[in-house]
Amino acid sequence: MSLPLTRRQFSLASMATLGLSLGHLSGCKEKKLNAFRVGLLTPKTGPDSQVGLACERGAKLAEELLKEICPSLEIIYADTESSVDIGRTKAEKLISEGVHLLIGAHNSGVTAAIAQVCEQRQVPFIVNIAAAPKITEQGYKYVFRNFQTTDDLTRNGLTLMNDLFEETGVKPKTATLLCINDTYGQAMYKSVVSWLPELALPFKLTEVISYDPRTQDLSAEISKIKASQAELLIPITRLNDAMLMIRECVKQRYSPMGIISPGSPGMYEKQFYKIMGEYSEYCITNTAWYNPQSPLAQKALSIFKKKFANEQFDLNVAFTAEAVWIAADAFKRAGASNAQVLQRAIKETNIQERIVYGGPIAFDEKGQALNIGSVSLQNRGGSPKIILPKQLQQEQPVFPFPAWQIQ
Repeated sequence: MSLPLTRRQFSLASMATLGLSLGHLSGCKEKKLNAFRVGLLTPKTGPDSQVGLACERGAKLAEELLKEICPSLEIIYADTESSVDIGRTKAEKLISEGVHLLIGAHNSGVTAAIAQVCEQRQVPFIVNIAAAPKITEQGYKYVFRNFQTTDDLTRNGLTLMNDLFEETGVKPKTATLLCINDTYGQAMYKSVVSWLPELALPFKLTEVISYDPRTQDLSAEISKIKASQAELLIPITRLNDAMLMIRECVKQRYSPMGIISPGSPGMYEKQFYKIMGEYSEYCITNTAWYNPQSPLAQKALSIFKKKFANEQFDLNVAFTAEAVWIAADAFKRAGASNAQVLQRAIKETNIQERIVYGGPIAFDEKGQALNIGSVSLQNRGGSPKIILPKQLQQEQPVFPFPAWQIQ
């Protein structure tokens, strides 16, 4: 004989009859029927965590921006932990769970590993941010990068340096390159060395100093740079080591004519301003950026400020939002989420309006983006301001930099 149901058992049985679940009632995100499932891989923990969180905000912005255009869009978020092995494992897991397309992953080494997985599994992969050339030099058919290569970043970045020197009438005669020794840093170093002679910059590169990505101390490197009396410091860094670099410059009272990056992350990021305060001022980064004059960028920025009032709209946000835009556009044109159909649609991408500064969104035969430009950003008043090109100028450039004010 069965015992009578308790009140709790009756409630649970009723929920099961109605097709409900405790997970659904507790606020878990309900899966969409016939969803277009996109997996976003970003480094939300580890040394690149601040960048990864910014990329995630870019994807959430895109969800809002595209909710009427692509209502079936569903983004699944995964943390690569800034690790090649974890990035590869998470990519495999997302594909096994049925995502139709992957986006990621900021770090070039992690991105390269995910690209291998996607090519093997024949799942489209859109690279939002990662610059190492090899990613689109492997003959992959399912990998598309909507970001500049290190070669593009360097050429554009060094050209903007020349433009700055012409604009201000000040030309440094010596420079030192301080370079992180990882996949991205090595690729940037090779590009800088190859482009310097062709672009006829006015300075001589007197030192090239590399350092381990795991370093917690750049005192020896900055001491060596100071001793060289280099008028210009050219850093290729990430966020944490960019802050280490500035701390040591201030501590050792090394005040170069300028600190100008040809395209690396770090000095334009909100955490850099927050921690370095007044010592973040006047640093320059030449890099890909959003176009403040684009109507689409203005719309995206308006949505972003409502969702993330205290956060910075930067290239991490812009390029991730564009990657989702590209995926949704391909899905809409393809009319299906089948991998081969999506891959063909992405190859034929031709989006005229964009968030990022440059021409229409399109890819070459290798899956490399065309038409992405660069701007020169100078840190002014706690945020990055465009100083070049002149048609986008938000502030007049200050060069040489004022000397450090040591308190």
